[in-house]
Parts: sequence; C-alpha cells; structure tokens
Amino acid sequence: MIPRQNLRCALLLIGVFGLLAAPVLAAPAKVKIVPLAEVEAMISRNPQDGNYLLFDSRPEVYYSQGHLPWAQSLPWQEMKERIDELPAEKGTKLVFFCGGLKCDLSTRAAHLAVSLGYTNISVFAEGEPGWTRGGKTLWVSASYLKMILNDRDRIALIVDARPTAKYNEGTIPGSLNLPFREWDKLKGLLPGDKATELIFFCGGLESDFSRKAATKAREMGYTDVRVFAEGWPAWEKSSTRAFALVNSRDGGKSSPAEEKVSTGEIRKDELLRLMAEQPEGFLLIDVRSEADFKKAHLPGAINILDDKIGENTDKIRGKNVVFYCKAGSRCASAYYAAEEAGVKTTRFLNRNVDFAADGSYTIR
Repeated sequence: MIPRQNLRCALLLIGVFGLLAAPVLAAPAKVKIVPLAEVEAMISRNPQDGNYLLFDSRPEVYYSQGHLPWAQSLPWQEMKERIDELPAEKGTKLVFFCGGLKCDLSTRAAHLAVSLGYTNISVFAEGEPGWTRGGKTLWVSASYLKMILNDRDRIALIVDARPTAKYNEGTIPGSLNLPFREWDKLKGLLPGDKATELIFFCGGLESDFSRKAATKAREMGYTDVRVFAEGWPAWEKSSTRAFALVNSRDGGKSSPAEEKVSTGEIRKDELLRLMAEQPEGFLLIDVRSEADFKKAHLPGAINILDDKIGENTDKIRGKNVVFYCKAGSRCASAYYAAEEAGVKTTRFLNRNVDFAADGSYTIR
C-alpha cells in the first residue's frame, strides 16, 4: 500500500503537471492583445494622465518581486472577491498581464472583466518575462526590500537617488546615497560586477530620480536593475527600520515651538509670509513637471524643471528664490544645482505640498 503522505505528494505533482500541460485559455474576441512597444508608450504616462489601469494577475508574491511600472496587484485567484477594485466606469482602459505566453491568468482576468461589462480591455500576453527580455526595469514593493534586508546571503545594493540633504534625514538601512543630480561624478561608487542587483528609490511616485537613475544604470551595462518607485514615503510609513546619518535640523538647539530647518531650507511660515507680501525680488519656482504645474501650483509661482535650473540662471540670479515640489526631493536638487551655478540666494521648501482637484493646496 502506498503511504498516505506519498499519495498526497503524488496527487499534488499530477495536479501541477496537469495544470502546466493544460492549453492556455484564448483571449475573448472583445479583448485586444497589445505588444511591448504599445505597453511601453502607455506607461510612459501615469495611469491618471494616461486614463488607464494596469493589473498584474499573478499572485501577490510575484508582484512584490517585480512588476511593470504603475501596475496594481489584482491576482486572478482573488479577483472575484476584489471586484470593487475595478473602476465604476465600464469604458476605462484595462490592461492585464501575468507570467508570459504560457500563463493564462491575465486572459482569465480579461474574460471576467468582459463578463462584468467592461468594454476597453487589453492583455499584454508577453507579460513580465517579455518586459524583462526587452531590457525594461521592474518595480518592486516594500515587502521585497524587507525580504532583501532580512536575507544575509542575498547580494543586492539599494541606492538612494535623493539629494544628500534628504538622505541625511532618513533612509533605508544600508542604502548608498548616489544623488541623481551627481550621477556622472559618483557613478563609480556602483559595484564592478554588472550582474549585481541594483534597487533605486527616491522621494516617491511624484519624483522620477530613481527611474532616471535606473535607466542610467542599464545604459552602463547593469543587467538586474529594479525600482522601488513608492520610495522613501512608503518605506517611512510601512517600516520602523529607518536610518538617519545625522540630525538634519539643528541638533536640538531650537525651541519646541520653532520650526527647525537646515542650511538652504525655508520655514513654512516665512514662505507663506513672502507669498502674501510679494516683496520685490521674491521669486517662487515650482520645479515639478509642466503637466503637474498646469494642473495646480502655488499662487505666483513660475515653472522651471529641477534639471533645467543650470540653464536658467539668468532668471534667478539676484532674486530671493524659493524652490518647491511635491515632497522636497526635487526642490532640494534644484537648490544644489543653483549653488553649483554660483547662485547663492536660493532656498527650498522641505515640505509636502498637496493640491486638491479645485487647485487649493496644503503645505505639511
């Protein structure tokens, strides 16, 4: 008689091999199969601006280890219980992907979406393997970084692409600070082994330093490059494991009621006063993208991208300049760029600036 434990193992193996041998489910006629180039063009814009939603139909563990940019995790096995995560508007563009041509989880998800009445559905059949083969960068989750930090045998380098001032305030343990603005000067700090896993992060989805740095690393020949796109804000929120090199403020010399700032920063109350009084020579510069600026910006601000400050010194020289962005990283970079260009009269707002749909704002 076959032992019960061996029988269970045999049945499990039969089930697995049967699943692998099963024919891949064909996409329904109403579903479009999209190629890599079309997916790449689509995700060059974020889902809000591009009016689409991208779903990873694989189990959560695979999503955490590496997924396409801007993708949300919606495993096929859980999709029926998570229908409320799909948009109410049935005409929204939905794109599903999974583990490649031999995986039909995305096709199953597309079938379900069709049955629910959605009318604009696509499947990226090449999935994560096709994206990786195309030399594209995967995004990872905070849980993946925690796994790396807990695995002493895992060789990977986490790179903080934010300005040094932000790195000094707090970073992910063990991170190398390689500010994107100083890439050409500091890229030699990266390991000589081009197969080393590199994971870049910065100030969150509103900042693109990590994505730009990852592209630069791939151009240098690194083959395993990933991005923790949610970056420091997500890590700070989800983990108690943070690391500060220095007290980036003033060593505790200020009174509790006084906002502490480090060199180059401006206090919130002083900025609000300058915005209200608009003294001669005051210039407020939004260093976010032109698209974000057009949606909403602080009153009186002009728009100059952080990486264009060196080309626009004629506009800021001799002025009382304050840079701001979404979370402080890009405006800190603009401040350092102005310093390098010889403009010493600038400061930056090391705060989060949130805009509502009606254009109102909150500085926190």
